[in-house]
Order: sequence, then structure tokens, then C-alpha cells
Amino acid sequence: MGKEQLFATFILNSDIEIAITATQVVEAVTISDKLLPLPGGVDYLAGMMNLRGTVIPVINLKKRLGIGEDVYAADKSIAVVQSEGNIYGLLFENIKEVLPVESDMIVPVHPSLQSDDRIISGIIKLDNGRRLLEILDLNLLLPGSVMKEISEEYQIEQQRQSGNLTIEAHKSERYLVFSCNGMEYGVNVEDVQEITPLTELNNTFQSGSIKGAIELRGKVVPVIDSHLLLNGSNDETTVTPDSRVVVLFIQDVYLGILVNAVQEIRVVEENTIIAVPFADKGKGAGVLGMLDPDRDRNIMLLDMGILLKDEFAELESVAQIKDDSQALNYESKQLSHHLITENSYLVFKVERDFAVELHHVQEILENCRIMPVPDMNGFRRGIINLRGQMVPVIDLRHFLGYPLRDGTRSEDDKYVVAQSGDDVVALIVDDILTIQKQQKYFHTPSLNPQLRPRQDALDRTIEMMTEDEISKNVLVINVHNLIMNHL
Repeated sequence: MGKEQLFATFILNSDIEIAITATQVVEAVTISDKLLPLPGGVDYLAGMMNLRGTVIPVINLKKRLGIGEDVYAADKSIAVVQSEGNIYGLLFENIKEVLPVESDMIVPVHPSLQSDDRIISGIIKLDNGRRLLEILDLNLLLPGSVMKEISEEYQIEQQRQSGNLTIEAHKSERYLVFSCNGMEYGVNVEDVQEITPLTELNNTFQSGSIKGAIELRGKVVPVIDSHLLLNGSNDETTVTPDSRVVVLFIQDVYLGILVNAVQEIRVVEENTIIAVPFADKGKGAGVLGMLDPDRDRNIMLLDMGILLKDEFAELESVAQIKDDSQALNYESKQLSHHLITENSYLVFKVERDFAVELHHVQEILENCRIMPVPDMNGFRRGIINLRGQMVPVIDLRHFLGYPLRDGTRSEDDKYVVAQSGDDVVALIVDDILTIQKQQKYFHTPSLNPQLRPRQDALDRTIEMMTEDEISKNVLVINVHNLIMNHL
């Protein structure tokens, strides 16, 4: 694994993604205002932009790269970048995400394959090459003489104000601005690790404002629903193509915030923050203040560490599942086929994967004849005669709140006969998957509302390696608690 480098990515056309080293991006904004044209400017100079009282040049990147269709949508985005002491804007269609990239994922473009006016320095390969990002080299983007001409006014003004050319030298912070339920919020960029589209969300550990978890390069990242957290509403965030997970690192915990859309990265000067009354009371203590960039727009700035202080125990318990397991030498890659093996689990399917400790498993049966028992209903299906012993039968689909297949028992069902002490129970499962050896387990965090009533019988979680060497979290049935608390 190579060294990581952080990139900000932008959409230039629907089929072109541009990546810029994140440290060179000062901020990113979406604008609908017209840019001030500069008579006699180079053809790829889109115009001049007023950035909080300072005028900066804005480059039409499509023209600079020689793309035929060089017009932009009305709500175009501008990345404000810094290179060799110059600050200017680049026009894009949209802001995409921020992500870390391993060095071995970058393929350099040899200069011999480009003209002297080369701009792209490399290609980032993601998803096994199915997604390609072009790395824009800002040092090659503009000839020095052109940059001197179009930014001279800006440099003089900056030198007059502060003696250097760095906007961040003033008392200011950068905030990532996102939308949630019609409101806009900002979080400090220093807390942001990356921005990623929402892919598969595991809702096993759904609890309160925690919507579930995503797996991100070997880490389990709990995801907070921004609507539930910020609005106190029961309405969950509606996931659209614009939805993003903003991954934060706060108090040594990686966590994600599911938001409607990422709006911009904005430099905020301290004297522009408006105090909010009663912001030191309750959850309001997580509000740093308000921005009022124009009459029709307000941005609430958040301190996520304070805002999530009541959630951290739960967030840590979810994030702990993968982090503690990374140091393990995965013996689970070697499957055991012995019925009596320490630290082994029988893995089976009931809608999703579950397991029981192998030393509890007495045998596995098929095509059992269940005898109904008066007043035994629900998940208690009846009893089977196991060589003269009457064994109660538990329908795990019903017990775990999953719908019955076709409303009745399937002929393909399997019966896991499990024992705890002198007590024996037969568990109806969909299918038997494998026997997995695993030395370490984790205490299960709070489960989603469907499984939460069975928390006592699902108090352990293991990490299972599939044949494709993909890890997944598997809930373990506590046979003792199931028998003692539910039978």
C-alpha cells in the first residue's frame, strides 16, 4: 500500500472528472452570478470574480483544455485554487468529492505523449480502472506571463493588506457547506477526511440518528442521518444522486454525515460570524454561529464534536468492529470442516448471514416433521421427535422479524439443532453456508428497530471473510439467552 494523497475532484463534463491536490484548493463555491468580463483578456479567461472584496481571475477550463462544448450550466461551480503564489478560480460543472488516493493508484502521463502545452500530469484509477480521474497540474495550467498579467491587481491588493498572498493568513477558517432539509450547515474542513457518494449502507446497527454504516477502505464508518441529528425530525434523509457522506475524524473516531448535497467550501472570517442566542444551551452548544452571505441565504456553522457528544459511545462501538480486527492474522481464511473446533462458528442464512458458536451445534437436519403444540405459535413452531427427545422448534425468520417465504415453511429449510447445557432447540434457517474459524468477536452495538427486541440473543458480532476475501459483519445467535429469555 502506497502513501496517501488527498485530492478534490470536480465534474467538467458529464464524462470528465478532474482531480486537484486538495492542499491547492482554497475553497469551492457554486455561483449563478455573471462574471465581470475583461476586455482584451486571453480567450480562456471567463472573467473576474469578486471574492469577499478581492478581484480574482476565473479560467474557463473547458476552453483551456480544448473541449469543444465550452459552455456551463447557470449554477456552475468555481474552485478557488492557489499555485505558485497566485490565487484564481477554475470553472467546473459541479463539485464531486474529496478522497484520499494511494500512490500506486496514480498512473503518470509521460510528457512524450503530450504536446509542449501539457496540463494533465497523471491518471487516477479507481474501481479497478472503471473510473478514471485526470490530475490537473496547476503549475502547468497557465503560462507565467499570462498569470502575471491577469492577477497583478489581486497580488498588489493582497500585499497591501497582509504582506503575503495567502487568504488563510487572516483570522479565518474553511468550512464545508452542505444542505439538509432546505437548510445549509457548515463544518470545519479540518475535521473533514473525505466526501464520498453513498453506496451500500449496512443498517444492522441503526440506532437513534445513526442510519447505519459503510465500509471505507477497511474501516467501518458509522453514518449519521443529518435530518435526524439536526432537525429532531423522524423524517430520514432522502437519498438522491446528489447525496453525499461527509466523512469526519473527531475524537479519534471516523464517522459519516449523510447530507442532501455538498454545496461549497467557503473561507469564513471570524468577524463575519453572527452569534446565535441560546447557542450555549443543550444541543445548541454545537452551533458556532450563523453566516449571512446574502439576504436569501443563511448558513449555520456547527461544532460536530459538541453536537455529537451524546452519540460518541454508540459511534465508537460501531467503528470499533473493524478497527480492532485489523491487527488480526485472519485464521478465518482457512475453513474448518470439523464439528468440534474451538473459536469456530456455523454460518447460515436467514435473509442475511447469522452464526452460532460451533460447540453449541449438535447436528443439522432436513425435512423434519414438526408436530404442532396447543398454545405454541408465533416463532415457536412446535416440536420434533429427535430420537425420543422432544425438541422445540424456533422459526428464526419469525423470531428476527423477517417475512416468511411464501407465507409458509420452505421444503429447502434446514434445522440447526443447538444445545446449551441440558436444553436443546431446533432453529429453522434458510440455508447452511460454511464453518468459519474466528479468534475474536465484538460486542454488538445497538441494532436497528427490527432486531433491537432480540438484542439479548444477538450480543456478539464476528467478522467473516468470504471466498472473494471480502469481509462482512455477522451477528451471532446467543443460544443460551435465546432459550432462557424467549422459550
